Amino acid sequence: MLSVELRPARPVAHALGGRLCLALVNSVLWRRSAEPVERIGGYGALAGYLRDAGGLDDAVLTALEAEAAADPAGARAALERALTLREALFRLFSAVAAGADPDAADVAVLDRSFRAGMSRLRIGPGALRPVWTGLDVPSWEAAADAVAVLGSPAAPPLKQCPGETCGWLFVDESRNHSRQWCDSRMCGNRARARRHYRKQREQVG
Repeated sequence: MLSVELRPARPVAHALGGRLCLALVNSVLWRRSAEPVERIGGYGALAGYLRDAGGLDDAVLTALEAEAAADPAGARAALERALTLREALFRLFSAVAAGADPDAADVAVLDRSFRAGMSRLRIGPGALRPVWTGLDVPSWEAAADAVAVLGSPAAPPLKQCPGETCGWLFVDESRNHSRQWCDSRMCGNRARARRHYRKQREQVG
């Protein structure tokens, strides 16, 4: 059986995980807390978030916004598919980062989105390169990028922030692959403060 190796999409904001698929997963803040924060409240927010992350071009965003305005029901359905993919990717990436086998159901969600996107690729008339159109472009872009991140032997290690209320996922592109936290100034400082507090209490006790 032949296999095809995909290259990950261009890197996106370091603060969002470094890859488009991880930026989508990280659109929920403080996942492990009692009150996680949802950053995608509608289809326009989904497309705008991925554009701001660096994963979609302005022209693509404009086209998606116009199509969503013309087909609100289709946009809602596409948003649901994107969020279903996001949650499957969170569980899948979390398992991979922990060195565990991902759940087959989550792999199936990724597979469906990836195959749907690949089946809609067309050669554009201008640059003669594969392009796709439609409200599911954000999902297809994220799914293709996820397959590339997971399947590329040259991909940096995938890690998950150990912060008690975090769960942020990122590719570790540090020189020695020693990055531990989503942000050492946030979760890292919190963990150090907790350790310092426990140490002081132990000394007092």
